[in-house]
Amino acid sequence: MEIVVASGKGGTGKTFVASNLCVYLKRNLSEEVVAVDADVEAPDLLMALGGSTREVVREEFYGSYIPAIDMSICFNCGRCAEACEFDAIHMAPEGPVIDYSKCEGLGTCAVVCSVKAITLIEDKTGDIYASETPFGITVVTGDLELGKGNSGRLVYELKERAYRIASEKRVEFRVVDAAPGIGCPVVSSIAGSDLLITVVEPTPQSLKGSLRLLEVAETLGIKTVAIINKYNLNPGFTAEVEKKLGVEVLGYVPYDDAVVKAYTSAVPLLEYSPASKASEALVKCFDRFREGWFR
Repeated sequence: MEIVVASGKGGTGKTFVASNLCVYLKRNLSEEVVAVDADVEAPDLLMALGGSTREVVREEFYGSYIPAIDMSICFNCGRCAEACEFDAIHMAPEGPVIDYSKCEGLGTCAVVCSVKAITLIEDKTGDIYASETPFGITVVTGDLELGKGNSGRLVYELKERAYRIASEKRVEFRVVDAAPGIGCPVVSSIAGSDLLITVVEPTPQSLKGSLRLLEVAETLGIKTVAIINKYNLNPGFTAEVEKKLGVEVLGYVPYDDAVVKAYTSAVPLLEYSPASKASEALVKCFDRFREGWFR
């Protein structure tokens, strides 16, 4: 079973919910868990689960292409520069020059080159690695190279690695901590999952982002439930959030200083302070999920 935890905006507590869900599943259902940090531009799920005790997988990921020009063939016609929609090629006296910071790797330049002076070569997009944590949870994550695109493809590859690890270990649950927003990596995170948990805070910006996220989930045919985090910071708006979301709300988690202390200690809240108000509220949310899904 694959559960994705996502939010329409950053800072709502998505990684907080995902990390503690992993602990809850392992502790209360006696099940191994494989987690995926799909926020490849700013991964922090591994840190939230105590860091790495042992790295089990590491590999480079080549998911995109960049053009290379053979200047011994090029006769400086300028067609490549004219065809590039991203203005990534400009003409110099010695021939075309590629600005790789603008290049999207679409390959139009190679298509229009009449003498085949331009070829596309694989470019490193990022790294994929998997680590074991002190809490017995395997985390699969990735780091996108600075300035690189194709993060959606990298997320797809992370989920594939997690599926393989889960199959080898006969692990039932995979928990995916998605990136914020509704961009390509989020769509890739949600696609093919069994359940989406959207984490919402009682602010207009968070509600708006979550509504957009629900549209994506509906298009992909994914069942969605919600958790309203830090509800007591704006209790008057919480009822409006629940009404406008239009999905089942598993529960409400209050703002709690224990959450901050747990996160800075790199220990999931359910382990750090199980008697805290936020812990008790989280457990109620997860209990409701378990009762609804496994009854």
